Amino acid sequence: MGFLDSLLGRTKGIAPKVDSLFSMATAYITLSTEFSLSSTGKAGICFKPVESGDFDQVENEIVELLKISETTFEIKQDEFGYAWVIVADVQFENVVSDIHAVSSTLIDGGYGEQVLCAVFPFRNQKSVFWIYSYKRGKFYPFVPVEPKQHKRDYAYEFRLRSVLQRELPIEQELERWYPLWDVPF
Repeated sequence: MGFLDSLLGRTKGIAPKVDSLFSMATAYITLSTEFSLSSTGKAGICFKPVESGDFDQVENEIVELLKISETTFEIKQDEFGYAWVIVADVQFENVVSDIHAVSSTLIDGGYGEQVLCAVFPFRNQKSVFWIYSYKRGKFYPFVPVEPKQHKRDYAYEFRLRSVLQRELPIEQELERWYPLWDVPF
């Protein structure tokens, strides 16, 4: 950012970080062995759509890319106007690769600032969501226990963090562990 941009109050957004996503492909083994958590076989990426022909072209590229990968997918919009690309596959590594491909397509198309997060759901007797913040390049756990009352299991989240910090880049600033109460899958 140049001096004139700074003077006029123009700022550049933070470039999204995507490479750390692949660490989830191996961390799920630890989640299974240490916590008896199973992948739901799904994951989603959340982004803010833009009304433009260029963005429509990027969305079409995403659809074509997912058709080629033979992954089951759907695109939904949530109540806040964010779009979700939800992918499903029996092979967890394919789910991670597809989320990486979707995010890379958005970033390469010039819409990296629109990408919010990726979500990887796991289950045992609890629902556990590993959320990846593209702006920070970090993961954090989210364990809702009473979604209607917006209550979460902080103790279990901290336990997950302590075990997985060897394998995942974990967000250390707890105030950035934003809950996602109404994930559309």
